[in-house]
Amino acid sequence: MCRRQLIVAGALALVAVAPAAGQEFTPKADLFGQKKPAPPPPKVDWNVRPAADPNAPAQPKVVCGMTIVPADPKIDPGMAQKPKETGVRYTLKAVEPTVCKTPTQR
Repeated sequence: MCRRQLIVAGALALVAVAPAAGQEFTPKADLFGQKKPAPPPPKVDWNVRPAADPNAPAQPKVVCGMTIVPADPKIDPGMAQKPKETGVRYTLKAVEPTVCKTPTQR
């Protein structure tokens, strides 16, 4: 009884697999409807240097071990302001640095 069931199950398996093995799929050359070849990539000259921007902000500099980053008025126009002329003379004096000997800007 068990042998007969095994033979019947094997025969059914072969019958079920045989049609699937007989099917073939051959994709067409024009599978996605592309009728023309892809365009060639653009020519790039990797040795060309970009032109210097005349409006580029000043570069940061190091003064006495401190990095000074110049203000860019395009970022925040209210950043750089001139003091008001009120006739008051401030008595704070500029002291020349004794360690790094970098002249102060006035």
